[in-house]
Amino acid sequence: MYNDNPRDVTHTDIRHTTGGAIDTDYYHRRARIERAVFLRAVISCIAHCGWRAWGCIEAKMQGRATRQALSVLSARELKDLGIARSDLGTLGDGTYFTDSTRHARSRERLRKYA
Repeated sequence: MYNDNPRDVTHTDIRHTTGGAIDTDYYHRRARIERAVFLRAVISCIAHCGWRAWGCIEAKMQGRATRQALSVLSARELKDLGIARSDLGTLGDGTYFTDSTRHARSRERLRKYA
């Protein structure tokens, strides 16, 4: 009994033609299918890694643009936004919003100058 599933290699019977010779066309078709499946997996992996790399590069470029746009603001304008000039480095990489001590420092700064 033959299974035409190209991924199934459990059968050990050799497929013969009606004339008794080994059916080489069948094995050539199976090899082409196996190569196509393999190449599709490789190309998919490369494309996925490429998109991930592009996303990382794009995030870095956006962070840099954010820092450049904020660096031209005056100290008063930054204060109006609630940002210190020393915080500009962390704004671009996203750690500014996850820093729990930032709120404590800003409240301390407000009490100090109030």
